[in-house]
Amino acid sequence: MIEKEELANLKKYFGLTYIVFWLLLGLTGYLIFLQVPNYVQNIIKNVCSWSPTFVLLIMFNKLFPNVTFKEYIRLHFMKKQNPMMFLMTLILQVSIALVAVLAFFKMNNKPFSTMSFISASAIIPVLIMDLTSGALGEELGWRAYGLNVLQKKYAPLTASLIIGVIWGLWHLPLMILSGYTGLELVYYIIAFMVAVTSLSIIISFFYNKSGNILIAMWLHFLFNFSLKIVIIDLLSLLIYMSIGYMIVAIIIIVKNKSELLTIKKEIV
Repeated sequence: MIEKEELANLKKYFGLTYIVFWLLLGLTGYLIFLQVPNYVQNIIKNVCSWSPTFVLLIMFNKLFPNVTFKEYIRLHFMKKQNPMMFLMTLILQVSIALVAVLAFFKMNNKPFSTMSFISASAIIPVLIMDLTSGALGEELGWRAYGLNVLQKKYAPLTASLIIGVIWGLWHLPLMILSGYTGLELVYYIIAFMVAVTSLSIIISFFYNKSGNILIAMWLHFLFNFSLKIVIIDLLSLLIYMSIGYMIVAIIIIVKNKSELLTIKKEIV
């Protein structure tokens, strides 16, 4: 059962995470305006993604008065993992991305021979950027802290939906700055929110099974990376990807109803 103070701290955490992210995003915009070197821009963009972890560190003693940060890290990283879960989720997300790309080409009557991929020289930088941004920078906050607190009051499905919406809306400034306008921007926001909320359900399901935050980071990384392999308009790809993730999330819910609709007795 969640205590009143714990719920109040969670609300403060979410609010401060938004504020810190917006401030860092503003700093990023200012540095771009000053035309600093690209590598500096990339570093500060990655730093923005760490807002959930920065706020966790700032509030840590208040959130966990009886736990050291070292103990917190050990609790969320040290549980033994089944490699098959990482392989299964890799196959799952590669399949979603593959079907989404094929659907895009089929629906737009584009020959598959025109499909182009990011260059080999760009793969390593993109891998590093995606690994060191959202995947590593966000999950200690969203899932290891936020989800676990919410699951003291709500069933896993409800908790993951709440986190999904908060997590999705946290990206709103990035959506506005995406370059899309008018109806395209509306479609982009809807597709992104559907994809992220569905992904939140999937991440929460596997994280609860695993008890190790690494699986959440892995799923988060694969989602981000899969959007960049094939060179396609992001909005078009995201629409198809969001449908794929929503279908998978629904299948998980249907097949695991009792587990997802029952409040957990033990929280990670």
